[in-house]
Amino acid sequence: MKVLVTGSNGFVGKNLIGFLNLNKDIEIYKYDRNSTLKDLNEYTKDCNFVYHLAGSNRPKDVSEYHKDNVAFTKVLLDTLKSNNNKCPIMISSSIQASLNNDYGKSKKLEEELVLKYGKDNNIKIFIYRFYNIFGKWCKPNYNSVIATWCYNIANGLEIKIDDKSRKLTLCYIDDVCIELLKCLNNKEHRKDGFCYIPKSYTKTLGYIYKLIKSFKDSNIYVPITGNDFIKKLYSTYISYIPYEDIIVDLEKHKDDRGCFCELVRTTKNGQISFSTTYPNVVRGGHYHHTKIERFIVVKGKAKIELENIIDHSKHIFEVSSDKLQYVTIPPGYNHIINNIGNDELVLIIWANELYDKKNPDTYIMEE
Repeated sequence: MKVLVTGSNGFVGKNLIGFLNLNKDIEIYKYDRNSTLKDLNEYTKDCNFVYHLAGSNRPKDVSEYHKDNVAFTKVLLDTLKSNNNKCPIMISSSIQASLNNDYGKSKKLEEELVLKYGKDNNIKIFIYRFYNIFGKWCKPNYNSVIATWCYNIANGLEIKIDDKSRKLTLCYIDDVCIELLKCLNNKEHRKDGFCYIPKSYTKTLGYIYKLIKSFKDSNIYVPITGNDFIKKLYSTYISYIPYEDIIVDLEKHKDDRGCFCELVRTTKNGQISFSTTYPNVVRGGHYHHTKIERFIVVKGKAKIELENIIDHSKHIFEVSSDKLQYVTIPPGYNHIINNIGNDELVLIIWANELYDKKNPDTYIMEE
């Protein structure tokens, strides 16, 4: 299958091509501002589907709205017609097509052109009136508040908020691309004559700003990625951080037993750490009333001894990196970890709460 993507170097275009590349049966024709009308003519001779994403939404002069959104769409349709190519066409419109501004008017005219062309030539048309789309590779300080805030906050630049209570309806770029792929198999979502992205989010500017700012201030904390919107906003933010911030030094605590280091802290689901233990060295020897821990040996061999602090019943487990297992330490059990191997023991540890020096919930069992 041969697919033509206009605006292939734009935000949606680049992400869509990333998804199209996953299907080895699809050949992609990329058309962007550096392409020629000769290229367009060649591509429209045998393409089986057109994703028409090219256009302007913030030109230097309003006259460019008509040139880039309406006139070029007419050129595309005329070229397809001259090559007698009746393949389906998807176009990216905007919710502003229902508004009386220059951009909205140009998108409305573009819609009307394509709809008439489809009706006259018995061609299936897919029109998406997109909301605000956010995600990786969107140009900051242009027309996306999410891209601008992620970039500026990540780079320590100033931002302005005129109205924190203002609500935005947002779509995530991956959800957009997944929906657009469905057009190839006529499985798109439609309502009132238009196609639409079934998953969207409505949030206030103040809430969005607070979240992005928290990402910047998080250090080893990670946000609540079980929340779908927060997960996608965090992924977007990470795509804008400076390269020097991709690598971060961790605080390592070392003594004669080995070392201990916190890897990840969460606001809802505890923390993940790792520890190393030298051969024939014992760690632990304490219990918790509420805290639970989960140990996974990723290198070496350990004997983990549990003892109930009330009835003194005991349980012993031997675990090694030869067979990946986890051992969960219940509350109220004194636990000892003994490195019984010949090499350094390395443990990954999850705890259900963050370590708090003022209230560590860690006690030595009395003899």
